[in-house]
Amino acid sequence: MAGTLSLGLAATASAQGAAYPTKPIRLVVPYPAGGATDVAARTLQPRLQEELGQPVIVENRPGAGGNIAMNNVALSPADGHSLAMTLTGMLSINPVIYKKAGFEAADFTPVARVSLAPLLLVVPEKSPYKNVKELLEAGKKAGKGGMAYGSAGAGGLSHLASESVNSHANGNFTHVPYKGGAPLVQALMANEVAWGLLGTGDVRSFIQSGKLKAIGQLRQGRSELWPEVPTLTEQGVPGGVDFDVWFGVVAPAKTPAPVVKLLSEKIAKITAEPAFRQRLLDLGGVAPASGNTPEAFAEVLKRELAVLPKAAQEAGLQLD
Repeated sequence: MAGTLSLGLAATASAQGAAYPTKPIRLVVPYPAGGATDVAARTLQPRLQEELGQPVIVENRPGAGGNIAMNNVALSPADGHSLAMTLTGMLSINPVIYKKAGFEAADFTPVARVSLAPLLLVVPEKSPYKNVKELLEAGKKAGKGGMAYGSAGAGGLSHLASESVNSHANGNFTHVPYKGGAPLVQALMANEVAWGLLGTGDVRSFIQSGKLKAIGQLRQGRSELWPEVPTLTEQGVPGGVDFDVWFGVVAPAKTPAPVVKLLSEKIAKITAEPAFRQRLLDLGGVAPASGNTPEAFAEVLKRELAVLPKAAQEAGLQLD
């Protein structure tokens, strides 16, 4: 798998780049309407079309774990009129675990991130574990297969990040995959599994109502959304990578640098606006605080490419 990401820096300014955009822009979402990725796209859409002076059309293309949409954008003309709203793991995990993903990270140019949401380690309401250390110790004592954790699906970020936590319990927890965050939440409340990693959007209301407990967040520093929840690193469990669930815009590789720059600047401007940031907070997300550039986004993807593909391979994940 290619480990480098094109920023389109080799492209030179052109008449096309200077005139951009010249027609409506497609913002392709790899999941059905209503999901977190779709919400990120539709939250950005009205302000982005105001800034660009052209309609921005959110186009849902679900299927094959997101591969259908990503291939569609990768094969589109690299002129900035076809973009994808993607998320953590799509470019770093899918090309490894799917036999025919059809794309690599290098087929895309990172533009800007739109929203971040920390992965939270949650346990059932009446769980006896008050912190991650207690949970991991219980897993060690239970032995292989003695306790189970749930994920939002085999091969996704929730699964791979959970396995990195599981390794600190000697891999004793048994993985139980569910078909999305909502089923996992229900499984946790029914005490089917001891713990799970979920994004803020999936669990915020359940934590606030006391139906689930958050005992850790898998990121480098505490999120402003959950200042009271200690990180796993603080609890002696190094994560090795910032496992925030991010949602961001990418374009086909070789998109002219002036077009990428314009798009990035417009999105960075929008995500810095107080009204937009408040809207994300209401939805359970946080806008990037600063440095929302293609280069910064590329560094995030570079870190993922150094960790997640290897984790997927070590876990023996392979999907058709």
